[in-house]
Order: sequence, then C-alpha cells, then structure tokens
Amino acid sequence: MNAHETAFTRHAGIEVPLICGAMYPCSNPELVAAVSAAGGLGVIQPISMRFVHGHDLREGIRLMRRITDKPFGFNAIVEKSSDVYMDRMKKWVDVALEEGVRFFVTALGDPRWVVDAVHAAGGVVYHDVTER
Repeated sequence: MNAHETAFTRHAGIEVPLICGAMYPCSNPELVAAVSAAGGLGVIQPISMRFVHGHDLREGIRLMRRITDKPFGFNAIVEKSSDVYMDRMKKWVDVALEEGVRFFVTALGDPRWVVDAVHAAGGVVYHDVTER
C-alpha cells in the first residue's frame, strides 16, 4: 500500500493526493502532463486548451499522452450559459472519453449528463461545489 493512498488516489489512479485544478488561461498540455507525470492529477481545461493554447482537444490530449502515460482529468463546466456552449462541452466530453480520459471534474451546474456518460465508460466524476 502506498503511504499516500486515499479514496481520491484510488479513484483517480494516481500516486499522491494532489490535483492541479483546471486553470483558465494557464492550463496547457505541458503543465497538465507534468503534474500527472509527477504522481498527481493534472486536469485539462478545454476552453484554454482550444482558445488560448490553440490545440484541438483531441490533439492536446494526444500530446499529453506522448509526454506521460499517467492519468489526467478533464474539467467540464456544466453551466448552461448558451446552447452553443453546451453543445461544444458535450462534444468535448465525448472526445475526452473517446481518448481514454476517465476522471472528470464538473462545476457550475447540474452534472447529471456528464456523470451518466462517464459512469457508462467506467470513469469517475467529482463535482466542484461553489456558491455561484
């Protein structure tokens, strides 16, 4: 047994209970992969991946896989700000699942649709509860 083992490390498949939460705009593939490679859990922020760092989500995930074979997570902001945004987020969640991501963090809305999709793929969802 790992001295740092917790329910979180088991759920995420990581060595130490450390998460580098998705940060707009600075969560780039290299940062996320470096945290995961070090034994923690880096979390992808798809909006910054696409619109700040210029990576198609699938391309960015594959870049991270070339950097590390360790697991990393995906941040799904589920606030229904617009139909266009929700359609984009649903596609991103599908891409992340297709690419083998199995740890998701949701925030700012009802995560039920993400939970259903991720659980069907054998993954885990943690929800970030805020006051917003």
